[in-house]
Amino acid sequence: MKKVLLFVFAVLLTFPLLAQERSTAEKARIKADRFAKDWQLEARQRDNVYAVYLNQEQKLAEIAHLETTDKETFRTQRKAIRAEAEEKLILSLDKYQRRDYEKAKSGKKKRKKRRRRRG
Repeated sequence: MKKVLLFVFAVLLTFPLLAQERSTAEKARIKADRFAKDWQLEARQRDNVYAVYLNQEQKLAEIAHLETTDKETFRTQRKAIRAEAEEKLILSLDKYQRRDYEKAKSGKKKRKKRRRRRG
């Protein structure tokens, strides 16, 4: 009886840890939804963004084994994958969204037009 209770207790403790691991598709959907919400994307754009994030997550999963063996190669490949994904994300935006995205990435804020005083 003690063994059964101990087993059930152990399973209950490990269940939340297992539940936190998400598939690449789930991670991509979460990222795409967040991006779409932030940039108020249309359905077509949402699909493109999801495809970009899914591709990114799959590539990151392919190089995950390098994280423990060759950290420097892992970092450079991860950086390249993220840069490629960002370039593709920008292509998913319309021209006004791109302009705002570039401003947000560069850290510039929108300037207010100054009124000229006449007097």
